[in-house]
Amino acid sequence: MAKVFVTVPNLHWIHKTVVHCLLKLQLDRRYPLRIEMPSNKPLENLQHHIVRDFLASDCTHWLTIDDENPPTRNPLDLVELDKDIIGLPTPVWHYEGKPGERPIYWNVYRWDGAAEAYREWTVREGLQKVDAVGGGCMVIHRRVFEHPQMQRAPFARRTDEFGRVDRGNDLSFCERARAAGFEVYAHFGYPCDHMVEVSLNECARAINGLT
Repeated sequence: MAKVFVTVPNLHWIHKTVVHCLLKLQLDRRYPLRIEMPSNKPLENLQHHIVRDFLASDCTHWLTIDDENPPTRNPLDLVELDKDIIGLPTPVWHYEGKPGERPIYWNVYRWDGAAEAYREWTVREGLQKVDAVGGGCMVIHRRVFEHPQMQRAPFARRTDEFGRVDRGNDLSFCERARAAGFEVYAHFGYPCDHMVEVSLNECARAINGLT
């Protein structure tokens, strides 16, 4: 029987919408849940502590939800799909002032080999096999971390020779998982909300730039 290890990584603050999500999950009787709200710093350290705790448990799946990243539907529905990694797409604010720039994108990606960069995934419906997903809300099967290669700092950021981040922890994780033979999915039928602080002036400039 599946058993789910649920974590909300946080710095002693969790948005009320995520709390509401946790309360609803506890009413779902399909799977036993173990809910933790760890606060180690920095994030990579926290994630690696969680991986060890997950493997020390008898849980079959890890559901991680960032402290301001509430899913809009029940992520436990995705457990029965038996995929290695499923990301729940999250909207991300990104605006650089370019004319016609779309200031919000979904954190699901394809690898553009010609440009050597990740691009936003364009087919946004249902379950999609993708190259990478953001780590704000993910369901990960235990078998991923039982692989020896995925037990050694799987979320470590990749940096250039000067120590500047070239791959964030979530993209690095997806790359390592795929290199180890696992598949990465995103389910656009299960999007998340995302609570962030933005400048209203910046929002106005972005809206005006789209008209």
